[in-house]
Amino acid sequence: MKAAKNIIPLVALSLMYYSCSKDKQTPQKLDESTKEYFDVKDGSKYIFTEVSDTNITLEYTSQGYINTQSNPDIENNEILTYDLICSGQPSLTMRAESGGAQFKDRIAIITRFNDTTVIGPVCFNLGGVFSTGVNSFDSIKQHLTYTINGQVFEDVVRIKPYQNSRYKEIFFAKKIGLIARKEVSGKFYYIKRWRINK
Repeated sequence: MKAAKNIIPLVALSLMYYSCSKDKQTPQKLDESTKEYFDVKDGSKYIFTEVSDTNITLEYTSQGYINTQSNPDIENNEILTYDLICSGQPSLTMRAESGGAQFKDRIAIITRFNDTTVIGPVCFNLGGVFSTGVNSFDSIKQHLTYTINGQVFEDVVRIKPYQNSRYKEIFFAKKIGLIARKEVSGKFYYIKRWRINK
């Protein structure tokens, strides 16, 4: 009888462990086409200039790269995020979260400057088809090629937020990431040179 009393707690612990481990969800991975646009490792360099004054040179470096599974017991989504940092300029955080086979990947740019944070634009991707949120009134177009101040980029996603306190347009290109942004102020920054770490 004494031996049975000692075994009962062990059996209970084993059952608890088994039931907890069973709760893990199937990992939801980012679509490969999302990664083609947004998987940029630490140390990548982006040199931007402004259309009205090409003497302006802003050098952004990527840092804080994270690519991991989140909430394994709930959604088990893949999350990819990194920051683009330039001294004296707003930091730009790129964040992509998987939606799995049923839903679309969610991609957002988050801009931080001093105490201000601007979220968006936000777009979605499923199998290389980018779209905006339902009832957002944002618009999105995909271009096989797009020319910015004489520089031709391939596979460009162009997002026009309907209402955003910072941006009128944002441009992403495959295998590069962020290539241009038009701000509410009228400034239009575009990439002149880049070196992407994969």
